[in-house]
Amino acid sequence: MDIFGKEALVEIPVLILQEQKTWLEMMVKKGKIAVPPGGSLPEGSVISIFMRTLLWDSQDRGQALEMVTEEALQETLRETGLVQIPIQITEDQKAWLVKAAGSSRVAIPSEDSSISVFIRILLTNAIENQKALEQADPWADDDEE
Repeated sequence: MDIFGKEALVEIPVLILQEQKTWLEMMVKKGKIAVPPGGSLPEGSVISIFMRTLLWDSQDRGQALEMVTEEALQETLRETGLVQIPIQITEDQKAWLVKAAGSSRVAIPSEDSSISVFIRILLTNAIENQKALEQADPWADDDEE
């Protein structure tokens, strides 16, 4: 179930870059991807909540893999060092993700999947947006330990 217990969740495996996994874990550790108020969740659940948010945003924007430039898509397909992580998304999101990710006209290697490619592109954009926020506010990423 989602954090509000309203929608059934399905777990899907996705391949992401090791650097993306490290970034997600660091964002959780720093509290930039926060646990919902009043609860504590294992790290994987927090990452799944973040991934569902990324997918909701992408869905609202009407994004699809076919919108990615050929150059960016080819660069994503050349990436190495992929690791598998499980994420929990809603059944509706999974159906939308299959459609959005399957829109590419480029052949995806059999060891990868169009869903994983789309997720990696979304994560790349999220990382770039976070870096831009930190550059705009140099004090935003200070660790007070």
